[in-house]
Amino acid sequence: MKQVEYNIVCAGLDIGKTWLDAALAEGCVCQRFANTASGIAQLLAWLRSHGVTRIGMEASGNYERDAREALEAAAFEVVVHQPQEVRAFARFKRLRAKSDKIDAALIAKATAQWEGMVARRDKDLIEMAEILTLYEQVSDMLAQARTMAEHHRLQVVCEVQAELVSQLVRHKQGLMATILRRIRQRTDLVARFDLLRSLPGVGLVVAAVLVIRMPELGALKSGQAASLLGVAPFDRDSGAMKGMRFITGGRARPRTFVYLAALAAKRMKGGFKAFAEKLLSAGKPPKVAIVAVMRKLIEAANIVLKRQSLWIQRA
Repeated sequence: MKQVEYNIVCAGLDIGKTWLDAALAEGCVCQRFANTASGIAQLLAWLRSHGVTRIGMEASGNYERDAREALEAAAFEVVVHQPQEVRAFARFKRLRAKSDKIDAALIAKATAQWEGMVARRDKDLIEMAEILTLYEQVSDMLAQARTMAEHHRLQVVCEVQAELVSQLVRHKQGLMATILRRIRQRTDLVARFDLLRSLPGVGLVVAAVLVIRMPELGALKSGQAASLLGVAPFDRDSGAMKGMRFITGGRARPRTFVYLAALAAKRMKGGFKAFAEKLLSAGKPPKVAIVAVMRKLIEAANIVLKRQSLWIQRA
């Protein structure tokens, strides 16, 4: 078989609020740049001068946002690692020292070993994700405000609390209306949205969350959607010992909404309800049954988007 060689020059970027430390995966070439527009422009020129095509960085509380957007706009392949992934790589390499310069070199080496696919991000989805995050935060604040309101008796306090709840409800509704309006402005997104809406238990909010938070749906193989969401059980076997299966990892934000959709789907007449009842009658705990429905639901979402056909509910 003919061997194909890939000559990809990788670099790593350690993100700070003030500084950007860059390092090449090969050699000891490092450079520091200011985390400003002019500093990022200098970073791009430096990367080009060294022939870099792929650059890795850690998710850093959105301090990486400007640099990442500039790199992607300049056609660099950008890999965003989770911090625990980089630290695990450091433990594997038995590296204990830590500094911005060392971290940049470590990220560069981890990026050079990375075997995943680099996908370009959609600017509209990035902006909608930011609105969706605020929607989720307002939802949490609303739930907390309503809980607090149950314990107040003084009239003036009750009036202020009621006004707060009313304001949060308006903000929550307005944010979701904005998200839905932006989805409907794009034919490709509204097509995905309508397909997802055909699934049992998937309402307007859940469909919007999946469109925004899981754009990979429709391009995944069987089982990958469940793993990406974090509802795939992992084996824990060793020798003759067969351990319990547990779910771990995945995307927590969309998983919360798929959980709500699964609760609705398992009560609706059709295959999902029958599936849940079968698991419960076999002695499975209720939580295990719900997670199984979540797994079945997210895999169904991947299927309808891959086939570009509505979900047909069977009795």
